[in-house]
Amino acid sequence: MLQRAVRLPTRVLIQVRYGDLVFDATIGNISAGGARLLGVPDDALKVGETIDIHALGKQMRAEVRWHIDDTCGLMFDKPLSGPEISEILGARTFH
Repeated sequence: MLQRAVRLPTRVLIQVRYGDLVFDATIGNISAGGARLLGVPDDALKVGETIDIHALGKQMRAEVRWHIDDTCGLMFDKPLSGPEISEILGARTFH
């Protein structure tokens, strides 16, 4: 059985871009392979779409793997390195 990647909880504000659509969301948890987004507008994203995430002056590309209510799961095109994850975790904001 495949072991699920360790997901690190966080609250980091990011910007999502898909075509002409741009909105702010929050990373709820993150791993090397993906993330869970919170605060996604209804019907903004569909499973299978590729989006760009902008955080800390960096851009990450990801595929939407699932979407329920205002939450969606992403799989990064390129896995994040340990230092990249640490940098994102260091930018936590709490609401």
